[in-house]
Amino acid sequence: MGNEKATDQFVRELLRDIGETRPWEHDGGPAWKRSALAGGSKSKTQKGEGKPEFVFTVDDFIVVIEDKKEARFTRFLEDDKVTTEFPYRQDYALNGAVHYAQTMLKNGVPYDKGIFAVGIGGEEHHHEIAVAYVEPGQVKLLDDLANLDVFGAEAISEYYSVSVRGNKSRAEIRLDTVKAAASRLHEGMRNFGSVENDRKAPLVSAILLALEKPGFVIDELKGSYHEKLPDDWDGAKIYKAANAYMVSKGFGPQQKIGTLLDQFAFIEKSPALNRVHPELGMTPLKHFAKILKDDVQKVVTDPSMSSFDVLGNFYHEFISYGGGDGNTLGIVLTPDHVTSLMTELIDVGAADWVLDPTAGTASFLITAMHRMFKDAGDDEAIREDIRKNRLYGIELQDKLFAIGATNMILRGDGKANFRRDSIFEAPLHEMRGDTKGPGDSWTRDGHGFTKVLLNPPYSQAKDKTTRHLSELAFISKALEFLNPGGRLAAIVPQSTMVGKTKEDKDRKVALLKKHTLDAVITMNGETFADSGVGVHPVIALFTAWRPHAADAKVKFVNFQRDGYKVKMHRGLTDDGTAASRRKHLLEVLRGEAVDDTRFIVRSEITAQDEWQHSYFYFNDQPPTVEDFMATVADYLSWQVDMHAHGKGALITPKEKKLQPAGADA
Repeated sequence: MGNEKATDQFVRELLRDIGETRPWEHDGGPAWKRSALAGGSKSKTQKGEGKPEFVFTVDDFIVVIEDKKEARFTRFLEDDKVTTEFPYRQDYALNGAVHYAQTMLKNGVPYDKGIFAVGIGGEEHHHEIAVAYVEPGQVKLLDDLANLDVFGAEAISEYYSVSVRGNKSRAEIRLDTVKAAASRLHEGMRNFGSVENDRKAPLVSAILLALEKPGFVIDELKGSYHEKLPDDWDGAKIYKAANAYMVSKGFGPQQKIGTLLDQFAFIEKSPALNRVHPELGMTPLKHFAKILKDDVQKVVTDPSMSSFDVLGNFYHEFISYGGGDGNTLGIVLTPDHVTSLMTELIDVGAADWVLDPTAGTASFLITAMHRMFKDAGDDEAIREDIRKNRLYGIELQDKLFAIGATNMILRGDGKANFRRDSIFEAPLHEMRGDTKGPGDSWTRDGHGFTKVLLNPPYSQAKDKTTRHLSELAFISKALEFLNPGGRLAAIVPQSTMVGKTKEDKDRKVALLKKHTLDAVITMNGETFADSGVGVHPVIALFTAWRPHAADAKVKFVNFQRDGYKVKMHRGLTDDGTAASRRKHLLEVLRGEAVDDTRFIVRSEITAQDEWQHSYFYFNDQPPTVEDFMATVADYLSWQVDMHAHGKGALITPKEKKLQPAGADA
């Protein structure tokens, strides 16, 4: 198996990344550690002290690491269990680490939270990191890691809670609060208000806006239902408060407010919503307002949660209860961890002009604003500029426009450059701030856009009449809004990168003539599981108005193992490793870390290629001597078997007979 010094050094670098600069190596360390490893040698007799490569403690957990030079010696499993019998504990990294952990527990340690056993095989370019949690009487295998970040002081407790104990993550608990409120509202809207499915989210939007108006209090909703005094109805009070709050925030031209108010108008006139319900002892509107104030308002407006799309999650919940609405529109709501990843991939910052041309519930813009604020720090002038001038959205569907606009208003974006329009019809130059010349000419001298975040409607190009609505068509149009050198991140179905139609194949050619394809990241196939859509997505990254050079190397990444899994009755959840896997992805893309071709392939491309990792993947893992000898042995065995069964002529070429000179060939 050879010398492991290079692997040891690689592990030291991984440990330094989490702030662990002085782990105990081999027989070093305090007396308790040496006592715990007494009689724990990996040898056949187990005489002598056990000497793991690395041991350290963090938050009362013990972490034991063993490493091997080659990745194939990372672990050995029998019936999916780690065996610590000899010689496996000696030959395999994880098996040795588990052996040491069990020895320490048997001898006693001054920590009671259990031990993480880590086996690392290989070196920086080709490696595996296997993990097991060891406690008395149990060895629990955990998912492989990309780095050791989960053992950092700030992460290990959450990792233990989620991965070992199966508890919910903090993000999932927060989402559960919103889902519970959405469920209660759904039941109330159905049972007490007879609210149609597509009106549920606008109703929530209107109430949340009203709650933000200074002076509006829920106790003013008294349930006065007199047909000749409709201005006294609870619905009228909510409607007027929402209107007043939007006006006070300077929410763009009056027609934008009018579009929103059109979505809210039913609240004023619905008898079922404005009468006191006998079961509630109040109007359904007051009941809904109390739920939203108690369980939702703080989450929506709390700056520390400003990247969390509450209204988007409400809308998703209402779709799931009512069925059909989202899918018929081609709407696939982007999970929060994906929106934040995409803003990182194109490095959205305080100086950017950001556009989402299919904005939906504004989740991308909310996440971008959160990241831009963080970049701006405490500079309130820059923050105000971001709010008023640097975030733009386009959304065609009325109900989604109402939700997205409300989202932005509640997050403090007073001006809300949010347009109800189609990406293909919106005035490109007007939105870019360009100068109009004579006739229809324009000078591209406006602020323009430096970043585009895009999740277009899926599967809209169903026939010849709708071919112009393919995902590639949306990408092509979105790139036109960008300044030269601007970046675009789009999440689309994997098939988009193939080119499903003649029109899309032509679009791929046109894209490369004008723009550069930087990277394509294959995502988890269950990314959109919570939306009930079976889409295998990829994230495509482009640089605008830089023709793709023939020798340019595109980065194709397999990020299917992103740390998220679908769990029964819980949906898509973080398994405790998502943050570390995401960090590894970003480091590899930036060139700060390396990985093998199973994770990333860099390749030149043509428009005819399938732009995805699986198309360009090749196994660059160098074969070992043992692999080579095993392959030769298999080949010789096959030859013997063929001859033994009278089929040798099929694999042994016949000798050509030499013909006399002058004879016909």
